Amino acid sequence: MEDSADSNTYLEKICYPTERYLIGHAVKNKERLISAMISNALLNEPAGFEQLSSIHADKSLETIGDFILDFVIIDNFATKDRYTAQQIDDFRQWYGNNENLQYFAKNCIHLHNYILWGPNERKQQIWDKPTTVILADRFEMLVAVIYLENGIDAVKEFLKKHHFFEEIDTLKER
Repeated sequence: MEDSADSNTYLEKICYPTERYLIGHAVKNKERLISAMISNALLNEPAGFEQLSSIHADKSLETIGDFILDFVIIDNFATKDRYTAQQIDDFRQWYGNNENLQYFAKNCIHLHNYILWGPNERKQQIWDKPTTVILADRFEMLVAVIYLENGIDAVKEFLKKHHFFEEIDTLKER
């Protein structure tokens, strides 16, 4: 049986790319981050990932991230200019739309490179299927992790760092 130090080192190695290149800092709760970034298909592999077997994708993170993202979108427009309630709701729907989130996650932050996929998922590149929004869901989960770690300002900073609003705006021009 592994000791706690080995387990922590293992989790740190798995989390490092996401922390370093996406979030910009280490997270305290490595298991929560992994639960947002791990595919259940990977956990079903017969060997190699036993240390992760107790960590499962926490779908509640998706719900939390969805609400947090809605709040940040609303806050972004409610505090900038004078918009009607309908306009603000339209912004929330546009920027929080799963297809737009999928586009952003795939093309702007390349989230698929950070997710721990099962071999068949990676081989089939399931994130490229035209009907999938799997990256949108994982993006919302990542937003939840950032929020639960460091609060709403950290989410705003993350979105700003990755030019979230500007990148989604480019879709209007297409």
